[in-house]
Amino acid sequence: MQKKLIALAVAGLVSAPAFAQSNVTIFGIIDAAVESAKFSDAAGNLTRMISGGNNTNRLGFRGTEDLGGGLAANFILETQPTPDNGTNSAGANLTTGASQFWNRQAFVGLSSKNWGSVNFGRQYTPWFNATAAGDVFFVAGSGSSYTLQAADTRMNNAIRWDSVNMSGFSAAFAVGLGQDADATGVEGTTAANKNLGKLWGLKLSYANGPLSVNYGYENRRATVGPDSDLKSNQLNGSYDFGAAKVGLIYNTNKTTGLDDQVWGFTIVVPVMGSDTIKMGYTSLNDKLPANKDAKLLAFGYEHPMSKRTSLYATYARMTNDATANKSFLSGGGAVAAGFDPSSLQGGIKHIF
Repeated sequence: MQKKLIALAVAGLVSAPAFAQSNVTIFGIIDAAVESAKFSDAAGNLTRMISGGNNTNRLGFRGTEDLGGGLAANFILETQPTPDNGTNSAGANLTTGASQFWNRQAFVGLSSKNWGSVNFGRQYTPWFNATAAGDVFFVAGSGSSYTLQAADTRMNNAIRWDSVNMSGFSAAFAVGLGQDADATGVEGTTAANKNLGKLWGLKLSYANGPLSVNYGYENRRATVGPDSDLKSNQLNGSYDFGAAKVGLIYNTNKTTGLDDQVWGFTIVVPVMGSDTIKMGYTSLNDKLPANKDAKLLAFGYEHPMSKRTSLYATYARMTNDATANKSFLSGGGAVAAGFDPSSLQGGIKHIF
């Protein structure tokens, strides 16, 4: 019996490194807030509970396996729960109507310490990563400048390469293969729509010390027809002076019937140790003669209770021109043309 136990112990020691080379991590964010908002003159103020007032909710699984020689296999599967009502915010597949459960990210690929990573599946667009880097409201809730920008957050059926960090410089390039973007159930049924939904984009970034600069570009075949590609450029930068971190944002979106310029600035000020006060101003200039300009002004306060848990409050107000109907209404929806919505949120966020 003793020999068997020794043999099992030795076998465990020999095989342990093989098991240690691979691991799976559960990660996520749970964020809920109470909001008092005005979305129409008729309805007046609406008080409700919302999900993701400070940061978008998520539940994910991240895995890596060491393949040796600096090479590793990796994957991410990520969905989006809504803690206010216990449901999932996954949308429906265009063709089948089935729930897109892994609606945030779902990809698998290889990574190297020398050349970066290549992944296949549903992923963030490089344009979005560049945009998120300059958004002090984390592309969530009522204060985000993303509300006034038009390009894509994620792309299905995508191949994406991310470089390693080289003294603060990094890059990303991605191609989305489209595939049944017109919801016919068949890929590329005609010469006109076979490229519908295809996308390519890139990101160039520099982050070193107090300075950060990000550029993102995206080109997506949005509709069938000539000059129908949606082309978006994003440029943002920030500098941390210590007493305050100041950022600038510039973005363009152009396709048939759309020609927008968006600019803005942000300020983040540390107070009372680890607390922060932040402000963002974003302005959309509609270059078409449609009188659809809009402006967003937002203020936020964050109080970290620990490394994982924070309390926050955000106030935002959107100012629309006579025919503009921009809104930051959580969960979808729109306002009447010319109406100026406002919102006050207070909530809690936990990261795990």
